[in-house]
Amino acid sequence: MARSRSTFGKMQREQEKRSRAKAKMEKRLARRDEDHAEEEPSAVTTAEDQASILDALARLHEDLAEGRISLETFELRQEELRSSIRID
Repeated sequence: MARSRSTFGKMQREQEKRSRAKAKMEKRLARRDEDHAEEEPSAVTTAEDQASILDALARLHEDLAEGRISLETFELRQEELRSSIRID
């Protein structure tokens, strides 16, 4: 006996089901990425760490002044160090 063909309604329901599954997977992946972003280490808290960051910034400025690093590298590293400084 021959198989009956799928109706348009059935094909449409299956397509919607696949679309919902895809949306659900994307939502799960986005939520997982947010959870991993929150688990990253927080800002530096101790006074010694703050002093070491300031020393690193000073060395970074010296490296730029003496031409050991490019301006682009300087700006990237400076931003990284500034983001880890905690101001009370």
